[in-house]
Amino acid sequence: MNTQIHKLAVFSLVAALVFSVGSTQADDTDVYLRPPTKPAPGSEPMVMFSLDYRPSLGSTACNGTECDKFIAEGLMSPVGPYTFFDVLRAAMRKVFGELEGVRVGLMINHDHASTLEKNKDPLYDEFGNPVLDEFGNPVFGPYQPICDGLNEPACSNGGYIAMGFRLFKAGDTNNAKAKFLNILSAIPDPQGNLSHAFQGKELFFEFFRYLTGQGVYNGHNGWMDFGTKDETINLDVEFPAASWDTTIELPPPIKPLYESPLTTAGACTRIYTVNLMFQVSQHEDDSDAAIEASIASGGFGMALDKGTFPDVIQYLNDADLGDGQYGTVPNLDGTQNVISYFIVDPSKVNTTTFGYAQAGGTGAPLVLSANPDELVSALQEVFRQILSLSTTFVAASVPVNVFNRAEVSNNVYIALFQVDKEAKPTWTGNVKKLTLAGVNSSHEQGVLVDANDNVAITDDGRVRMDALTHWTLPLSLPPPDYAQGEVAGRDGRSVARGGAGQRITGFLGDLGPRLANGLGGRTIYYDRLPASLAAFNVDEITATTLQPNFDVDSVGESAEMIAYARGVDIDDIDGDNNKTEARSWIFGDPLHSRPLPINYGAIGGYSEENPAIFLAVGSNDGMLRMLRNT
Repeated sequence: MNTQIHKLAVFSLVAALVFSVGSTQADDTDVYLRPPTKPAPGSEPMVMFSLDYRPSLGSTACNGTECDKFIAEGLMSPVGPYTFFDVLRAAMRKVFGELEGVRVGLMINHDHASTLEKNKDPLYDEFGNPVLDEFGNPVFGPYQPICDGLNEPACSNGGYIAMGFRLFKAGDTNNAKAKFLNILSAIPDPQGNLSHAFQGKELFFEFFRYLTGQGVYNGHNGWMDFGTKDETINLDVEFPAASWDTTIELPPPIKPLYESPLTTAGACTRIYTVNLMFQVSQHEDDSDAAIEASIASGGFGMALDKGTFPDVIQYLNDADLGDGQYGTVPNLDGTQNVISYFIVDPSKVNTTTFGYAQAGGTGAPLVLSANPDELVSALQEVFRQILSLSTTFVAASVPVNVFNRAEVSNNVYIALFQVDKEAKPTWTGNVKKLTLAGVNSSHEQGVLVDANDNVAITDDGRVRMDALTHWTLPLSLPPPDYAQGEVAGRDGRSVARGGAGQRITGFLGDLGPRLANGLGGRTIYYDRLPASLAAFNVDEITATTLQPNFDVDSVGESAEMIAYARGVDIDDIDGDNNKTEARSWIFGDPLHSRPLPINYGAIGGYSEENPAIFLAVGSNDGMLRMLRNT
């Protein structure tokens, strides 16, 4: 039986492709069956992590059994107590284990502290007049530490590059992964006065100086880091294993310079930051003058005007650092900009952190969960997006507004398919719906959003894993596969999850697809030549009629083929002794088929605001599907 079902699937796939593939041409499905192509040497994506070194990192973790898997896998010590930092280190070990073909680095903030004489500036009113107290004396603003720029003694400020970009290889033959993890191990748990503020603007400015091969700015200002009491000893002496990476610095006569990683990178190398944050950025204004300086003087060449962290993130996302203007970086092909991800404590997923992610080009922050599985899933999702390992294909369609041909509907329909992991021809598919906010407005930028009005697309153009597409019933979704980056209650870009495939009649619940039309399950017809449609039912007449087409030996086998095509689990593939239910997925792949939206406008119970839109889409299980937008 299984061999005959396989034959049906092969027949459907080949029949759909036969008109576009000649006898002397390679089948273009080969593109999806080949192993993923690795980046060319030198052009691997660069991923810089930043770690928010604040008290939450040292909070107690693993009070129950949630870390047992990590402990069993040897990723954590068998003896506690444990902190969130322990969980994060273990999650990094797990995610890095099989990661290769990417260059990874680490940056971290110095403390924001100084024992130097501090200055304060007079306050002025909106007309530029000095603010006076009741005695006529000038009123001064808060004290500010004199601590920015190279080699300011006895102070800590800004941030530093703890590890420059190093290539992650299989088996860690160059010890790049071990280097990263050893730095994390050398950093003490932040407790009491050990924690540092996340000085976002200054940290990203230091990263900018590294990328463009310019002088170290705040990188060596670590005199008060990690709670040191001796202001005469700098970080490189006090905590050498957690100090700045001297291998990425060149020692000229006057001051050290960063060696830009872009000077040896391939064209169009992608640059990313992954920021693990517990709170928002603060204490970040000390270096504004240097940031605002001209490009020729090592700055951004723009006035921040009391700008915020998102301004700096946005600048690096918009700028082409390889256009020949910045530091020592030559004029490179393509755009060398910085895309920034933010993985944020659940209590700080708010308007501010959404602003960070939107400025960085990634749309929305991910959740920095203390649950080991969810933490690993979030990290894997970031690298999955960066490396684009998914074989999911996306083809989108937008219907025209029949009431105004100058406009388009805000509905966007996306066809997806997934190659079978065992190279079988029964590929899965789906159609999902998003909406396009601001599509017909001259004042807004069009943004694809999901059913919750959240940004739905990642920087590489694919649907976010944590998106909830329209039509999806979140409470009826199966448990997420965290290893694949799935999120509970969300369907995202997972092909066999939610969307139109979940809405196929009889897919959910006990009814099943049923064996014939009119029984409350699926309604399916087949083309009975010369010019009519007939019910695709499991009955003797239909099975006899279609037996020659199926090339099987008996009417009984023909009937089983029809039942399988209707989506019934007649082989009990899931082993639950129920052969009337739907299989685990019954929507075939829409390879070479873009959904065709047909907008009938205000007919029946529909209106101009809610038009009757139907979609026609073909799939390689032999179906031409008609989907009703609701």
